[in-house]
Amino acid sequence: MPKILQNPRETILKEGYALLEEKGYKNFSMRELANRCEIGLGTVYNYFENKMSLVREIFNDTWSEIINNLKLVKNNDISFEEKVKLIYLGLEKFLVYHKEVFFELTKEEKNFEEKKSCSCPKYNVLDELYIIVDEIIDLHKENNDITINIETRKLTSFLISNMITLSMKNTEFSIEDLLYIVRNKL
Repeated sequence: MPKILQNPRETILKEGYALLEEKGYKNFSMRELANRCEIGLGTVYNYFENKMSLVREIFNDTWSEIINNLKLVKNNDISFEEKVKLIYLGLEKFLVYHKEVFFELTKEEKNFEEKKSCSCPKYNVLDELYIIVDEIIDLHKENNDITINIETRKLTSFLISNMITLSMKNTEFSIEDLLYIVRNKL
C-alpha cells in the first residue's frame, strides 16, 4: 500500500536520479519509480507531467551545478588552453552520467525546431555553455592571447561540438589535438 511522504517531490527526484543512473533513460519507468518511492503512480504524475519532465528536472539540477562551476573558469588567471581543458573536463564529467538524457534532450530540441507547432517551450541544453565559451574567447581575443580569425560563435560551436565528441571516448583524438588545431588557426 502506498505511503504518505513528508517531501514527495524531493523523494521522487532523489529516487528518480538513482533509477536514471541505474537503468538509463530508455529503461526508466515511472511505475518502477513510484514503487521505489512507495507511492501511487498517480502521485508521481501529480508532480511531473511525464517521464521527460521528470528527467529534465533531474538533468537541470546537475547541469546547473556544472554550469555554475564553469562560470568560475572565465575569470581564472590561466591560459585560454587551460580554460578550454577545464570546460572539457566539466562537460566530460557531466556526460559520463547523463549522456543518454543529454542526447534525448538535444534530439527533442531538433524535433521541436522541425515541428514548431509543439506546445512545449524550446529548451536549449547548451545555451549557457555557449555563452560561457563565447565570453572566454572574447576575453582572450581582447587580450590578444588568441588571434584566430574566426567569429566567436563559430569558434565556440567548433570547440563545444568537438568536446562533446571527445567526451564520447574517442581515443583517436584528444583535447590536446583540439587545442593544437585552434592554436594553429585551423
